[in-house]
Amino acid sequence: MSSSQPDDTSREGERSPHTDPARWDQLIEEIRPAAILVVIASSMSRRLREHCSAEDIWQETLAQAWGARGQYRWRGSAAFRAWIFEIARNRIRDAARSMMAEKRGAGRAAVRFSELENGLSSALSGLLPPDSVTPSRIVMHAERAAAMQTALAALSPELEAVVRMHVFEDLTMEVIAERLGIGVSAAWRRFRKGSEIYSRRLADGSRGRDGRA
Repeated sequence: MSSSQPDDTSREGERSPHTDPARWDQLIEEIRPAAILVVIASSMSRRLREHCSAEDIWQETLAQAWGARGQYRWRGSAAFRAWIFEIARNRIRDAARSMMAEKRGAGRAAVRFSELENGLSSALSGLLPPDSVTPSRIVMHAERAAAMQTALAALSPELEAVVRMHVFEDLTMEVIAERLGIGVSAAWRRFRKGSEIYSRRLADGSRGRDGRA
């Protein structure tokens, strides 16, 4: 995913969006942050979710991605999204190790990104482009992610797995079938059935929040 050769220019000779502070917000919106939050939450154990939130992991992921932007070679938004997932998985593993160390008394409790933000700490300075990923936007993404999680929860486990991996994680049906140990045609059948139920539940939830029947 990453490259040791820094590259901050696009094919048109402009700065790549992941290195351009003025384009960072738009890029993050393009990679569907609410969907990424769903994947992050589903990848965290119940105990870890009690220790920190998916939003904490997400904000830490963004800060790390921005800090490491010079070591990433731009190859389009799909590859960038995959790189973000890679960072998020590493942050989840780090958080789990930190939690276990704290329980053993071998480490100090980690200060979460949200705690820094709530305290208006100067430590936030330089972690992300100015005015990017504002608290209100994080809340909006979290609310959208919660609605998606509710709709996914309406699916049976075998349908939920296919919908989550294809819609949220962008995995191909061939990869999904291999992971689940089923045929590609069976994976597609599960996806068609599951995505229909998911879309209906998501739409019903949206109407309910808007106060419409």
